[in-house]
Amino acid sequence: MVRWPVETERLQQLRRRGALRLVLVENGASPPVPTDAREDWVRAPVSKADFAARVAALRARAGTYRIPVLDQDGLLRYGSQVVPVSPTETDLLQPLVERFGGLVARHELIALLRARRGRASQNALDLHVMRIRRKVRCVGLRIRTASGRGYLLEASG
Repeated sequence: MVRWPVETERLQQLRRRGALRLVLVENGASPPVPTDAREDWVRAPVSKADFAARVAALRARAGTYRIPVLDQDGLLRYGSQVVPVSPTETDLLQPLVERFGGLVARHELIALLRARRGRASQNALDLHVMRIRRKVRCVGLRIRTASGRGYLLEASG
């Protein structure tokens, strides 16, 4: 549980970790917009029964809609599976995880490589994507190529 808006920074940390979050909106504040199925909000004061019902619904919803989480330590989590990734792979995976199921343009990923290494070619990106593909397969994910445009991270099953 996170108090809103008092614990805004804590909410951001929990979002980055991919933790379940029930936001308790206080003092007539406008509620935050949930960023994924792992977040919901309720207005204070809330009864114990309503609180318990929201927590149960949040757990059920999050269990049926799994999303990958990439943490600051270079661990990619999907469901109960975890795989470590290098710092460069973390940089390249971040937009793919953030837009899970959506397209990330090749030029965006090449720009991330250039920011980290100074120079990067399309061949360098292809090599990194090949290595990332092997790793994400271990946790039940896959990277699909949108020919000439970019890549999509999605569930493999």
